[in-house]
Amino acid sequence: MGRETDFLDLYRILGLNPGCGLAEFKHAYRRRVSVLHPDRRSGNSRNNVIAAERLQHLTALYGAAIEFERQHGRLPGAARVQPPQDVAVRPPTFQRSATPPPSRRLRWLLVALVAAASLAWLLWNSEGSLRNGEPGSVASESQPLSPANGTAGERATTASPSMLELGMDIDAVRAIQGDPVIDGADQWEYGPSWIRFENGKVVDWYSSPLNPLRTTTMQPAHAHD
Repeated sequence: MGRETDFLDLYRILGLNPGCGLAEFKHAYRRRVSVLHPDRRSGNSRNNVIAAERLQHLTALYGAAIEFERQHGRLPGAARVQPPQDVAVRPPTFQRSATPPPSRRLRWLLVALVAAASLAWLLWNSEGSLRNGEPGSVASESQPLSPANGTAGERATTASPSMLELGMDIDAVRAIQGDPVIDGADQWEYGPSWIRFENGKVVDWYSSPLNPLRTTTMQPAHAHD
């Protein structure tokens, strides 16, 4: 099945025509998901399996359409926005600097002056230390590690979590799971899976086998029946 044929099938499932608005498109998708979602259906197991397969097919087509919209700024099948014909695109102009760059001889002279000044400072500092009866070693070699610096293990940062956890904030969830298909005030939906928030913290989730979340369990330990 080609890409264009898939999008035509998606519009047929949603009951829309190509060129519809993005808000109408998302609303039709949510309405269709509510019909096919296994948690909201009752009946024999065969009908549930068929509904699950249709929901998986719908979710894959919807994800491809949303990705197309992000790349092209329009839904598949919508008319392209043509730029005005009378606007001429001019190539950028570059103005050559009036001040010529320094010559290679001048650069080498500056490097030599800096090296000579550094050597003179080191010699002066070493002679002053010898006059005061102090060794001329570098201070960092004789000083112990400051407690503020800590050990290498203490300076190691804790790796950020890679799986969903209860109490995790919205930014951490977005970094692990990515942007949701439906972004609600207290619930994010990833196709048939969802994550619920209270006061900006994760309190519950459901990980569907059709589109599993990045978690080790389908539901947290305190999930409602």
